[in-house]
Amino acid sequence: MTQVLGEVGNKAGAPVKLLGYVRMQLGEGIEKAVDDFAAEVAKAAGQA
Repeated sequence: MTQVLGEVGNKAGAPVKLLGYVRMQLGEGIEKAVDDFAAEVAKAAGQA
């Protein structure tokens, strides 16, 4: 981690300080709506 910050600081021309971070796992924070496909098709066909 310190190596990466040093490299970025060298490229930026100024020291870089990490103030905080958020760890996210793959797929975390993604909410998938639960839909009833049959009801959706019936509604589209006008058979509510």
